[in-house]
Amino acid sequence: MVFSRFIWSILAFVAAIVGTSILLGIYLQKPEYPVTSSLLIVLLVVETASLFWYLSRIRRDLLKLINAMINDDPTMKFSRVGRDPYFNAIHAGFNSLISDFRLVRLDREAEQRFFEETVNHVQFGLVAFDGKGEVRMINQAFLELFGLESMVRLDDLLAVSETLPDFLRGFKPGKETLKKLELKEQARHLIFLSSGFILKNEKITLVSVRDISREMDQNEMEAWQKLLRVLRHEILNSISPIKLIAGNLSQRLQKEGKLIDMDRLKEDEADEILTGLETIHRRASGLSVFLDAYTNLYRTPEFKMEQTGVPSLLERISGLFKEQAEGQDTRLEIHCPDPSLKLEMDARMIEQVLINLVKNSLEAVRAQNTREITLSAIRNKKEARISIEDTGTGIPAEQMDSIFMPFFSTKESGTGIGLSFSQHIMRLHGGYIRASSTQGKGSKFQLVFGSEKEI
Repeated sequence: MVFSRFIWSILAFVAAIVGTSILLGIYLQKPEYPVTSSLLIVLLVVETASLFWYLSRIRRDLLKLINAMINDDPTMKFSRVGRDPYFNAIHAGFNSLISDFRLVRLDREAEQRFFEETVNHVQFGLVAFDGKGEVRMINQAFLELFGLESMVRLDDLLAVSETLPDFLRGFKPGKETLKKLELKEQARHLIFLSSGFILKNEKITLVSVRDISREMDQNEMEAWQKLLRVLRHEILNSISPIKLIAGNLSQRLQKEGKLIDMDRLKEDEADEILTGLETIHRRASGLSVFLDAYTNLYRTPEFKMEQTGVPSLLERISGLFKEQAEGQDTRLEIHCPDPSLKLEMDARMIEQVLINLVKNSLEAVRAQNTREITLSAIRNKKEARISIEDTGTGIPAEQMDSIFMPFFSTKESGTGIGLSFSQHIMRLHGGYIRASSTQGKGSKFQLVFGSEKEI
């Protein structure tokens, strides 16, 4: 409607100019009408100028409309021009276009916000990049997983891993790969899945990454539980007869505290047999208790979660080892900048974890010239950490990945249960233990709370 009026107005101008030109041609052939000819000339000039002004204004308004759309400016508005019906109609049409453009823009922004919220809501990391390694899309889960504030290029991941950028570039679409990486001083098991698509004639690679460390830990625990149950069943089947026989023989060889049936045995031989049988019975009973303890190792204890003051917790732990530390000339210090720091925990379980870690540190520093152990606690926006740091012998780098495995120990007399059980307790608290060590200089164990997404 608007543009039809515009066309008709142009045609009207052209028709008027053509008509005036024809009349002027006629009267110019009649010298007796000089005044009429002059008036027609003036009219022709006015009509031509009006057409030029009209087209110039239309051109200017069209440029304003086009610039508004190019610059994504939906605030542009054309006002009415007096009583001019043509321009008012054209401006009304332009305003209608801008209004429609504004609605489209709002819908687009809403869809973009919906997309961003959806992408950032998922628990696994997402990143999309082009053939040049430029990041086209990334969600918050990906940044948090790799400890980054922002990421513009794949090469920004070099701060995390020297091999990760090239790994992502060479990752084939549709392929799923399990990769182990050292992130935030902790080994993580990550599953990568890639897909590719074309966007504006440009190849885009979309990669998702999911941390399955928690699932693998849980599966590992369940596997050990099954193994322990089998071991207990089989060993007890062997021990029970031994206990029974040993007990019966002990009863037969003594009566009211005196040896019997000694006619065929020397007294020392009988004593040796009796002592040996008693030893068998005692060790068999001890082994039964030992196996019961191992079987119950990963049974989930009943938790009593409550707000616990961290400074007082550290003071209690320090008090338990004060005499032992002084006895081996070890300095045991506490550092907690926030005296009001409280955490939701089962204090009994966390105390057991801290006792185990401090005990390990005391053993580690025993042979060092400098013997220091520091208990500290701190909270930031994302997490809270309780740390045990020592100046001990440290742990070899090749053993760091194995220290939390059940039955693995760096000590000759160790059972390999303490750290495994401690990690299990922290998992039940929604956290984990972060370990770092330099051989010959010391180790640091951190109880990390409030970082379930990172696990």
